[in-house]
Amino acid sequence: MQKHFFAVLLCNLALLQAPAHALLVNLSPLDCEEAITFGKAHKTMIEKELDTRYSFGPLNEYSDTGTIHSKWYKIALLAGYKAQRHESLTLQEQSEILNDPCLQINIIMYGPSLDFASGYQVILRQYGKEIKPDKIHADHFMLQKPAHKPPSGFPCCRAVLRSYFKYEHIDPVGLAVLVIKQDRNTLHFDINFTKFK
Repeated sequence: MQKHFFAVLLCNLALLQAPAHALLVNLSPLDCEEAITFGKAHKTMIEKELDTRYSFGPLNEYSDTGTIHSKWYKIALLAGYKAQRHESLTLQEQSEILNDPCLQINIIMYGPSLDFASGYQVILRQYGKEIKPDKIHADHFMLQKPAHKPPSGFPCCRAVLRSYFKYEHIDPVGLAVLVIKQDRNTLHFDINFTKFK
């Protein structure tokens, strides 16, 4: 009786310490089906729905912010896009996402000119170690037509900075800090991976 009580107590303590979610590195068939169902159910505004759930940083207009593009996110996103065209996600498309060794983290930034984010460096800090991305890419966009000068204090350009980190270097149930640097400018974003699937 006493052994049974201690076994139950240990199980309850383990459940209390386990996170409600964790960044899913290896998705089960049930996880994939859940992501596909989510994508189909939210097909009309799939990107907005996912970005709301997978964002970090301030949500104010013209504030630098980010999104976690996990495997679950990517399957749901592609399933939503396919559903808009009355198509289904193929097993090959699903397999390509599941076999991707990198977690994609996007940062949306605002600046004064095209290519303003080209020289940015991105580092993920976790448990005192610095994790460099496997690759990084920036896309730049004009917010207004060149003929229209933006109001004073407002940026004229937006950049999407895509960085790809190997899953094997990340603790998917831990906290991390994403650091973006360019010259003397530095941005820090706290990321709690347990908030994302």
